[in-house]
Amino acid sequence: MNIIAIIACRMGSSRFPGKTMTPIFGKPMIERMVERVACSRHIQKICLATTDLPIDDELETVATRLGILSFRGSEADVLGRIVGAAQYHKPDLIVELLGDNPLVHSSMIDDVIKFYLDSKVEYAASVTTEYPFAAKDIQKFPLGIRVQVFSPETIIRCEQLVEDAYYRENSTAFIAEKPDLFKIGYFEACGDWAKLARPDLTFAVNIPKNVDLISAVFSKLYPQNKNFSLFEVLETIDSDKRLVSLMGNDENV
Repeated sequence: MNIIAIIACRMGSSRFPGKTMTPIFGKPMIERMVERVACSRHIQKICLATTDLPIDDELETVATRLGILSFRGSEADVLGRIVGAAQYHKPDLIVELLGDNPLVHSSMIDDVIKFYLDSKVEYAASVTTEYPFAAKDIQKFPLGIRVQVFSPETIIRCEQLVEDAYYRENSTAFIAEKPDLFKIGYFEACGDWAKLARPDLTFAVNIPKNVDLISAVFSKLYPQNKNFSLFEVLETIDSDKRLVSLMGNDENV
């Protein structure tokens, strides 16, 4: 099966311009993320889905240097970018990731792929508080490590149904909000993943102070294990409560 990881990324973030290329332990953040995604046992190809603006030429250059794919489209139409990348590169299965989630891990990617295939759903995701229709008792993961899996047919059908600009900017939000139209499977933070049932935490990079958190994690863990686990990340944060203050979108540390 030809499985592609499509990473939605751009340089023009309003809150943190250029964050995708911000150095993390000596390399751009997007490159550190690609390193971790490439450790997946099931991903055959990785694609950076970025915009057609000149500012994002740099991301296409990075993709070429790393020997991975790229696709460029509208800045506001993230859904269109994902669909365009799928139609151009023709995978059997898509794993969508966000470029400001550098701690996402290959083992979670592989487990969510397996869950998708075993569950025979149209869309599967490692569930977080971002899913309004997920049952309240479902064990949720921290924000910033979300893995979404779906077929090209599913995302194309989503695009055909979407009219509102909000859903074009937030590529899979329509699917998440329409469980009556799509068969959704939630991969929970239970079993082997129970320790990650920490929905109060967030590892996403949205503002500059979040980089300090990611940099601290990489500095501590990367020298010993280049593909350090999410459990090691959690242990690192729990051992230094100062790191929690570097999470989220609050500018005050």
